[in-house]
Amino acid sequence: MITGPISNNVILRYNNDFKGGLFHFQDGEPTTVVPLGGDVVIYTADSRNIHSVDEISDGERLTLTLWFSRDSSHDEDAKLINLLSENLLHNNVPYSCLPLPASTNMYWFSLDQASNEQLGFDICWARMHVLGFDMLYSQDKSCHPNKSELLMEPLRLARGDKLFDQEFVNILHALQVVQHYWWRASELQTARVKMESSRVVELTQLQHARISSLKSLFLRDQHLVEKVFSRVTCKSDQQNFDWADFATSISVWEDYVSQLHKEILMSLPDWKALQSIFRISFDAK
Repeated sequence: MITGPISNNVILRYNNDFKGGLFHFQDGEPTTVVPLGGDVVIYTADSRNIHSVDEISDGERLTLTLWFSRDSSHDEDAKLINLLSENLLHNNVPYSCLPLPASTNMYWFSLDQASNEQLGFDICWARMHVLGFDMLYSQDKSCHPNKSELLMEPLRLARGDKLFDQEFVNILHALQVVQHYWWRASELQTARVKMESSRVVELTQLQHARISSLKSLFLRDQHLVEKVFSRVTCKSDQQNFDWADFATSISVWEDYVSQLHKEILMSLPDWKALQSIFRISFDAK
């Protein structure tokens, strides 16, 4: 959530493999921007740059959007450095780098925002659903009074009639791993690690029932899910899904997180001294 006055918007485009999604400005030149993957579009966040994006007709448009403020009271670096100091120094494990879901349910989408979550769906759950995964908690959570708190609970992933017997810290942890798998699936077969067969087990009837209850809680309108995510077509990838490749993806991802954790720990003293986050080259030290 943006809490301060915004001076500039920045959009970084990641990919090119989609159709549509042209970026238009209402006034001025250029009226249309067609950035390539890796390009950044920067513009002032005011009435001079009212803009829109065309509908995606095929594929998926991946972007990172940032907002900048000139008001120093909204400096996020100091806040993040304090948060990293608390989490990393007192909890010296790579998973302390993982994001926590928002405390309020900002992930809920509904065409009628006044529906008070009686219609619509949770975006994280919907994303997992269209990629072919279900989620399961160790105990029945379908009557949990707070959806937001439930998103922070440890969970396991299921697919079809199979359960992957590894616990993930929270839904964002699981979603990161799944997205990493889909984005790098074509590269994983050559790096496949040996996977114990016991890591994939059959779902019981009780577990199937729990998954159905959770779907009814987080995916109240599955028709809307299919409509919103209709351009996310992973059918060919899903047909070639392999649990061993998925386990390899987790291993690669965990190596990355572990390395990131080490680099953050090494950078943190400099960041704290200057109260600013910046890139540090460790090879030069």
